[in-house]
Amino acid sequence: MTISSSVVAEKDETGRIFYTTVGHSADISTKKITRTTDIKAPPQARLFNAKSFHALGHSISAIFLPAGYPNSVTPDYLRYQMYNDVQEFCSSLSGLLASRGALEGFGVGDASASATQALLLTVLKDVCSRFTTIIGAYYFGTSLYPETKTFRFLADVVNDTSIVLDTISPYFTSISLSTTSPYIPSGSTLQIVALCMSGALRSLCGLVAGGSKAALTDHFASPVNSKGDVGELNAKSASRSTVVALTGVLLGTLVVPYITTRTSTYTALFFLVFGHLLANYLAVRSVVLRSFNRQRSSILWSTFRNPKAGADGRSVVLTPRDVSNREIILDISSRIRDAVSNRVIGHCSLGVSVQYAMTRCDTSHILKMLQYFHEEPYVLFVAEPRSWGQRGPCILVSFKEGYGSLDQLRAWLHALEIAAMWSARHMRPSPSPSEIEDMVLSTHETLRKEFSRFTGCMKEAGWNIEEGAMMMGSPGSVIMSPETKKDA
Repeated sequence: MTISSSVVAEKDETGRIFYTTVGHSADISTKKITRTTDIKAPPQARLFNAKSFHALGHSISAIFLPAGYPNSVTPDYLRYQMYNDVQEFCSSLSGLLASRGALEGFGVGDASASATQALLLTVLKDVCSRFTTIIGAYYFGTSLYPETKTFRFLADVVNDTSIVLDTISPYFTSISLSTTSPYIPSGSTLQIVALCMSGALRSLCGLVAGGSKAALTDHFASPVNSKGDVGELNAKSASRSTVVALTGVLLGTLVVPYITTRTSTYTALFFLVFGHLLANYLAVRSVVLRSFNRQRSSILWSTFRNPKAGADGRSVVLTPRDVSNREIILDISSRIRDAVSNRVIGHCSLGVSVQYAMTRCDTSHILKMLQYFHEEPYVLFVAEPRSWGQRGPCILVSFKEGYGSLDQLRAWLHALEIAAMWSARHMRPSPSPSEIEDMVLSTHETLRKEFSRFTGCMKEAGWNIEEGAMMMGSPGSVIMSPETKKDA
């Protein structure tokens, strides 16, 4: 039996279905292949211009968007990238003003400046940048993943600060102070300090932005029903950034020569920095993360435990989108907030050593908590507020060997329950030890009853409960085998 033709239905990486008709002519070696979509278009849509426009759009999408879009990325990917491209465009324009200011600071256009002085200043700026990278990686390396949104926005704040310092550095030479004190730097010294600080801040921005960007890329490549390619997302992001930066540089070469006065420079810099920060804030705000950190877990637990939030006293389970709209971008991670009233009700430090806890708590309290949490993977200590203006208790958590991500979440929620009870009772700054122990015991019972139901509801709502980022890095020490001795 001879088959004269065949129609093959195919689905491409974007999920679009099309049909390919394979027909044999009289010459058996010649095949005629036609390609049509599954949707019949009207005759006017088959014009050459319409086909060319469709082909151009498909080519641009294939070049700048990841393969399989939108199925291979999370729904918030495109919105974030749009805002991110806007902020990169503003950054490339303001970077031209900063580069011109830095060159003038190095001596370009100054007849009294020498190449050796510019070289030494470049070396000094580079030294500051490298030391900042080393120190910044030590202090902020473990904080980038848990607080991705915060550090992604802070990276651009730091970058804009370095741009401002570079831009205004040439004007420091014109500063004339009426004092002759040797402790007050001169204009040239201020210029050197500004350039060195700019280099340090720029390197810190690169460090923080790189780490937070890696966490965001991993999020975008992890949709609910599939898994994207992290390497390709980085490649496509670099491709878009190249086009946006090139467009900004080309436009800047036409505009910057006309920005020569101090007033015009400051005005242009103000609008560019403002647009850059606004676009970056909107980009970070649009990200919908599904992993737990301290702030997101506090919002979820507070609404889950608040009977007034739901109808008929039922627990409210927020989706990742709901929590994203309520997150505070710039917040201190150790603060415990009541998500209902948005008040700071305490502070909590995770992963502290027992030795450190002894400097904040009484020995009797340490011994009682070690005994009470003997079978738990963590030990919780309640200390008095360190400063007079600090609200709520200061809770310290030590972990035992073999703890997991859910143990971190449970310890943080336990601290949240203690702080909420402390706030509800309007306790005085120095409660008695019996009152503190009563709060620890009652809240621990609450966690024992509600934690399993809470994690189950969160998993059904789309949260990734296994991928917790409660603690920044690893604890300084873990409890291996506490030995309890009793007096005879």
